[in-house]
Amino acid sequence: MKNNLSIRSASLRDFEIIKAIIEKGSATQAAESLGISQPAVSKAVASIEEKLGKTLFTREKGRLNPTKDALFFYEEIVNIFNSLERIDDNNWASKSSKTLKVITTPTIAYSYLAPLTARYAKERSNVKVSFSVVNSVDMMNLLREGRADIALANADINNNLAELTIEPIFKSKIVCMMHKNHELAKKEKLVLSDFNFRNIIMYTTRNILFSKIMKAFSGSGVETNVIAEVSDSLVALNFVNENLGLCLVPNFPVIHQFNDNVIIKDIDVEIYDEMAFFYLPNILNPYCSDYVEYVTGHLQSIQHLSK
Repeated sequence: MKNNLSIRSASLRDFEIIKAIIEKGSATQAAESLGISQPAVSKAVASIEEKLGKTLFTREKGRLNPTKDALFFYEEIVNIFNSLERIDDNNWASKSSKTLKVITTPTIAYSYLAPLTARYAKERSNVKVSFSVVNSVDMMNLLREGRADIALANADINNNLAELTIEPIFKSKIVCMMHKNHELAKKEKLVLSDFNFRNIIMYTTRNILFSKIMKAFSGSGVETNVIAEVSDSLVALNFVNENLGLCLVPNFPVIHQFNDNVIIKDIDVEIYDEMAFFYLPNILNPYCSDYVEYVTGHLQSIQHLSK
C-alpha cells in the first residue's frame, strides 16, 4: 500500500469504527455496536489502511486480529476520545500513562531478560515497565487475572488455566555442566551411561526440566546419585563450581554465567528446553507485541554469539 493520502481526512466516525473493531473482535459486532452496516465498517477499514499505508487487521477463525500497527493506532484513537471526554468534563489536565507488566522466572530474569528489559525501557521512554520475578506455578494465574501483560517462561508450563497465546522464542539443547577438574572433563562428548552412579546435581521436582532429565536417565537405565537439589541453573552453577557433581542444564543462557572453573560438554541425547512468551490473545497493549519483537531480535544476536 502506498501512503499517498492523508490520515487527517479521516473522520472521528472512522476512528470510532477502528476502535470498535479492536474492542469487539469482528466487523459484524463492531457494526452492531455502532448501529451501522457491516459493509460500512469494512469500507472505513480499507480507507484508513490506504491512508496509513499499513495493514491494521488479519483475519483468523472469524475474528479480526489487530496488528501491532493497529494497536498503536488504537492507543492514539483512545487518546483522542479521552481528550474529547476530558474537554467535555473540563478535566483536560489529567492523562494516564501506559504500563507494560512483564513477569518471568529467576533464571531467565537474572541471565538475560532483566538487562534486555532495562534497555527496552530506556529506549521506550513513553512506556512505564513493571518487571517482576515470580514462581512459574503462579504465572498463568497472574496473566489470566490481568496482573501481568506478558510472561517469558518454559514452553511446557501448563496452559490449561487460561487460553493464552504462546509464542516460542528459542530452543536450547541440554548439556552437561562440570568442574574443569572432574574425571569426565577430558572426554569430548558424553553419553548417558557416563552418569551412572556418579554424583548428580538435580533440579527440584517443581522445575520443568526435572521430569525430562529423569525420563532420559530412566530410559537408559542410569542409576543417579543425587547429592543436591537446586531450583534453577544459576544455583546449580555454585555447586558445580565446588566440583560436587555433574549437572544437566540448557546451553543458553547458562553458558554466559560460567567462570574459569566450569566447562560444558555435549551429551549424546536430544533433550531441549524451549522458551516462549505467554499473553492473553485479546490484550490491547501495543507494547506487548513491541516488547516481544525487541526481545526476540536481541536474543537472536546473543545466541549467535554463543555458538
